[in-house]
Amino acid sequence: MMNKPITIAGKPLSQFYKLPFEKGSRVLRLEVLELHSTFKVRKNPNLIEKKMLSFKQGLLTVNVKLENEAPERVYIRVAYDHLLVSCSVDTDETYLGRYAYHTLRAMLWTGCLDFKEYYWPECFGVNTERSKYVDLIKKPNGPQIRLKKKFIGLFRPGDYFPEVKERVLVPRATGAKHTVADLAPMGVGYCFANTDLQNFHSNHYPFLIPYVYAATAYLKTVKSYKSFVFNAQDVEGINVSAQQQELNSICFAMKQLASIRFSAYTALPETVAEISRINEANHLEIFKLWNMALPLLVQQPFTHYLYTYGMRNVAGKPVRRDMKLAFFSIDIPVLSFVLRDKGDYYELQLRLKVKGKLLKLSNDSFGLFLVCDRVKTYLWYLLGSEMDYRLVWFFSKVNFRVQVPKGYYKAHFERYVEGIERCYVVKRV
Repeated sequence: MMNKPITIAGKPLSQFYKLPFEKGSRVLRLEVLELHSTFKVRKNPNLIEKKMLSFKQGLLTVNVKLENEAPERVYIRVAYDHLLVSCSVDTDETYLGRYAYHTLRAMLWTGCLDFKEYYWPECFGVNTERSKYVDLIKKPNGPQIRLKKKFIGLFRPGDYFPEVKERVLVPRATGAKHTVADLAPMGVGYCFANTDLQNFHSNHYPFLIPYVYAATAYLKTVKSYKSFVFNAQDVEGINVSAQQQELNSICFAMKQLASIRFSAYTALPETVAEISRINEANHLEIFKLWNMALPLLVQQPFTHYLYTYGMRNVAGKPVRRDMKLAFFSIDIPVLSFVLRDKGDYYELQLRLKVKGKLLKLSNDSFGLFLVCDRVKTYLWYLLGSEMDYRLVWFFSKVNFRVQVPKGYYKAHFERYVEGIERCYVVKRV
């Protein structure tokens, strides 16, 4: 038996008025609204009272009261590339009534509005108020829609997803045998400096920085940290091997590129684009430098991890309590995917293996190019390609799983899976 179409006040969605969004978004602009209406803007928009009442079956209901008139209701539905609107009075597919117009005009008081907050296709059943994907929370200013914890990776048509076009392995010397450098009472060690790439005040790309250490009597561990090393002069008088000199040069190059640039709020579009281009070029170059450094890094007697909270803290000398013991593997993690049929939706899971053994990842067990097991947090692996770390970075933000309702899988997501299959194994279960 087929489900009946949604009707509001006896009116099906096919009789709602359509307003086109800005291409590739859920943004409605004021100039578009004005093109679809002959009504004039009220001199005092505060005389329009509106209240978001509910969000049921993907439909937003707004209570509206115009000056000296009885309250009416306006109904809004967000579709893929357009907004559907109706009201309890006269709006239909050919006519945008004044209640619908004035409601949208008040919502677009800044000139535009992104309706993505109310875009949840295939997430509500026709005959059910509750959704398996989202929770509706009543708030004084209207219903708040929040993804259930299980579905934080829910994909909606138009959402960003990393498209796999190619996978180019960065050259890395993995076959040679590596011997640990000679121990000394005072020498040079290496620190993996990492931070939160999404934090405006602290972010930088992960890089290596040398430090001068003093070892314990039996040369087993670091007794104290003397200073970070920023140039060749900082290690004068210390016995530095040829391999360490080479590694130091790589580290100095990394640090020069590591800081992420930001554009001012008022920056011109071309300035923003140029800064993005520079950041992109820098982080790709750092990844190449990591691949050059790794065969040398695994030979070093002392290596540590430091969560910096920003480049400003990489100065002077390391703070002992913040330096965590770390090791690095020359092995390259292998990415694969599992596509599960979960009834109403598909779930795409990312998995990483090293020598056939599954890595158990957590949201904080990665540093863009590098990953570690959530149990063995001291052992880091460098990913093999740019595409690898873009996928890991994306999936780490959604608990390594993406959910796609079947209603739009074929039209909007299947091509991503097909792209992934060209470079990685996708197991269907």
